[in-house]
Amino acid sequence: MGFSERFPRWITGILGVAQVVITAAIVGLELGSSYIDLAHGTIWAGYWCSIVFIWTFLVMLFITCCCRGRCYAFYVLILNVLSGLLACVLIYFDQLFMNDLCKCYLGDQLCCAVRGIPSLTSNYSGILDDCATAIQQGTISTRICPSIPTDKLVLIKAQLGCAVGMLVSCGLYVVLFIFACAGVCFGHD
Repeated sequence: MGFSERFPRWITGILGVAQVVITAAIVGLELGSSYIDLAHGTIWAGYWCSIVFIWTFLVMLFITCCCRGRCYAFYVLILNVLSGLLACVLIYFDQLFMNDLCKCYLGDQLCCAVRGIPSLTSNYSGILDDCATAIQQGTISTRICPSIPTDKLVLIKAQLGCAVGMLVSCGLYVVLFIFACAGVCFGHD
């Protein structure tokens, strides 16, 4: 029995669909988080991790219908390992921001000026004036996080759960690949 017979389509199909749903949730949660506050409690990891997640699920779905050989499955293995590592990065940043919602990596001036999307449409000149005054007085560090974006906490926790789901789906593919290479048969398509 060859590799493609030991490598079931239905499992890669389920993992591919799961990765589609998880990736969509991660991007959606990052969009919601960015809407609430663009600068605080984010480094936009959901966006840049999802670039690799999208490529991984596309290739995973492709292997479900076509290219059933070991070479292509090994390529998907590499992508799943990379996606698993990025899921770990996302887990790290999510837990970091859960503990400090005011964390901002943009520098004091931008952290003071950049807030949620609604603040950009209402009295943004007042925010800029407040930040400029704080810079002149040397008190910018007190204005870095004028209000804690507690609304983001639910979204960050949900994104953490999705990142764990992505890590699990990537890990399952790795186990599936190892078993198929070792000659374990999961059944026929």
